[in-house]
Amino acid sequence: MSGCGGCAYKGMSTAVESAFVGVRFAEETNLTLCTTGGTIFARGDRVVVEVDGEPAFGHVESSPMTVFKPCQKASAKKILRGATPADVDEHDRQLERQAVAKVFCQERARALGLDMKVSRVDFSLSGKKATVHFTAERRVDFRRLVREIAQRFSTRVHMVQVGARDEAALLGGIGVCGKTLCCSTWLKEFRPISIQMAKRQNLSLNPSKISGQCGRLLCCLAYEDDQYKSAKKRANEARMAEPS
Repeated sequence: MSGCGGCAYKGMSTAVESAFVGVRFAEETNLTLCTTGGTIFARGDRVVVEVDGEPAFGHVESSPMTVFKPCQKASAKKILRGATPADVDEHDRQLERQAVAKVFCQERARALGLDMKVSRVDFSLSGKKATVHFTAERRVDFRRLVREIAQRFSTRVHMVQVGARDEAALLGGIGVCGKTLCCSTWLKEFRPISIQMAKRQNLSLNPSKISGQCGRLLCCLAYEDDQYKSAKKRANEARMAEPS
């Protein structure tokens, strides 16, 4: 569920309020907290939500939704309406447009000699805005590509350069553990990962064993690192306390 990660609020209320529901957009695993405006929505209802000033199509997955913090209420997205048949048709066109746009962007980027990889293209439900996510090793002059995309799809284009970890979160997938990638489900902040973490845990240093889908060191190496540090410290203190 959406909400800040650094809130000082210490309450642990589990009160459920019918004014809030959890909405899933596309294939996102995390639910987005949304305010209903007094309308009752059931699980499975299709809704149109205001996201960054644009309408977005989603499904109600949790109704009502448990709210823990005041900041979560403040950041809740507004449900504009229950999805109409016209909204459903527009959503179908949106998905088709996104698939076509991704291929178009990839082909035009190659034709223009741009050293970039187009990862994903997202359109707003209205079709007035397109967000192109891409990776690149260095700065890319994509101004001509933006003009061609805008002309081809009659939309406003926003280019977003992402890193390897962010790209994996966008695309999703299955990790070496056999589960859905943490970064595409619940992990939203990346902490620094070092090879020392793998050494402390006595793991194989084979890159194929300790690297994720993004090609970087596994995020999960950090999950138990503090415990390994503490255990090593206690072991050292115990050895020093032993009589000589």
